[in-house]
Amino acid sequence: MPQFDVYINPVPSSRRRYPLVVMLQSDLLSERSSQVVAPMAPRRGLSDTSNRLSPVVSIDDDQYVVLVTSLVTLPIRELQKRVANLSRHRDVLLGAVDLLFYGV
Repeated sequence: MPQFDVYINPVPSSRRRYPLVVMLQSDLLSERSSQVVAPMAPRRGLSDTSNRLSPVVSIDDDQYVVLVTSLVTLPIRELQKRVANLSRHRDVLLGAVDLLFYGV
């Protein structure tokens, strides 16, 4: 499962608010049974929450806020419907992870 792949949120109770999740875990650890993901919320309807810890990314014509401060692990078997890849947003996504864990 490639890093930065985006999937439909497999958790029914949170799917309405966070319809997508993005894989942030390195490809080097892809053999693990679970993966670290960040939930993604549609930007429309949210107050201006974009900052370095909550980068805004585009998928087709829609914008989403990646909630890096809300990382979770999900079983790989539940991540079934891949809808996009955010490799083009690599720098801002890794910048958010760096700020969260290293303060830089």
